[in-house]
Amino acid sequence: MNKADSKYFHAIQILEDNCTGCTACVRVCPTEAIRVRDRKASIDPYRCVDCGNCVSVCEFHAIIPASDPLDIIKNYKYRLAIISSSFFGQFSEDISYAIAKQAVLQLGFDEVAEEASVTNFMVKMIREYIRENRDKRPILSSNCPAVVRLIQVKFPSLLPNLFHQEAPMSILTRFLRDKICREKNLSDEDLGIFLIVPCVAHVTAVHQPEGAYKHLQDGAFSTGMIYGKVREIIKDVQNHPVPIDTYPHGLTWALSGVQAELVDTDDIRALSVNGIDNVMDILSRVEDHYLDQYDYIVLRSCTNGCVGGCLNVENPFVAMSRIKKMIKEGNSVDGDISEMEKLYRDGEFKVSPLAPRPIMELDKDIKKAIQKMKKINEFLTMLPGLNCSACGSPTCYALAEDIVLGKATLDDCVVLKRKPSEDDD
Repeated sequence: MNKADSKYFHAIQILEDNCTGCTACVRVCPTEAIRVRDRKASIDPYRCVDCGNCVSVCEFHAIIPASDPLDIIKNYKYRLAIISSSFFGQFSEDISYAIAKQAVLQLGFDEVAEEASVTNFMVKMIREYIRENRDKRPILSSNCPAVVRLIQVKFPSLLPNLFHQEAPMSILTRFLRDKICREKNLSDEDLGIFLIVPCVAHVTAVHQPEGAYKHLQDGAFSTGMIYGKVREIIKDVQNHPVPIDTYPHGLTWALSGVQAELVDTDDIRALSVNGIDNVMDILSRVEDHYLDQYDYIVLRSCTNGCVGGCLNVENPFVAMSRIKKMIKEGNSVDGDISEMEKLYRDGEFKVSPLAPRPIMELDKDIKKAIQKMKKINEFLTMLPGLNCSACGSPTCYALAEDIVLGKATLDDCVVLKRKPSEDDD
């Protein structure tokens, strides 16, 4: 394992035997983290932000997401699952919200909580933070871990603009860990808290929280895996329903656009953006101060928000429609948030500004780095400028960079290797 591998955990794996070297993954990576050499893909752990684009486009199942096996809950005396708001949009309409939640409980958990239960609290906290930090504009949401890592890698100047409070499921974890240990007379080691999440970025965030983000959970399960296990027992659960609290109005957190609408008031102007390419475009504009008129920008790397995560099983548009129906027809139970409010006032959910993530330096010696930059430009003039990715690098500039760093050669460019007769044709 190299230094980069030991420093950064990623919830994405490459199965080399399945990889054909097609370069589809290379073309969709927003941080140019993927290279194909000798017809096999590899991921630079420094650059990868776990957005899941590569997982979604790989037709050969060579790039697969990783999450924890359900059996790890057996290592704990008391087991709590916290469910992402997008989870309930995965089920057909003959399976009710309450039944889906009850079925998760039947998988071996002692208690099940929902991200949706803290939505109102989060909106209140966000509004307060915006009003108290008027010197920062716009403030950027930190709910999507892929976006947070993207900012660290490509837009480090915007790190101070991040909303410096924990994400909803981490806030709920922090609150429930204290509460359950106290009420059940458990030690911290006896309590296992696990997230059911829609994307690989959330799995990575559980196993390697960035910077000051606290390591709060004990594992993360993919929505798809839990969905499959729930489907196996759903008939029995439907035949034996029990009363269970649900929070349909809080499910809005799974949908792009709704968080911004909830935060938006007469004195707060909010914007919502989804899809990694759109997010990068907006971050570029924020960096250039084109969007200072906004107070708060919600950024989600997946299409339509968390319903578009690559660990989900349902089409994001269908899932979004189902969740909207649940919100419209449901009655939420408002829990007592006084204890959570106290933790917030005590600064328990606050996180310090994150540091930029170093991705690459041409050379530690500045003179040598300048020389290498000149060589990159020299190679760039030799390359065709098509950015076709056929060489295994995402762009001609990236190939020139790889050549100078000894990771590729000019012969990797298939355009330059064409025979003259082909050119004449």
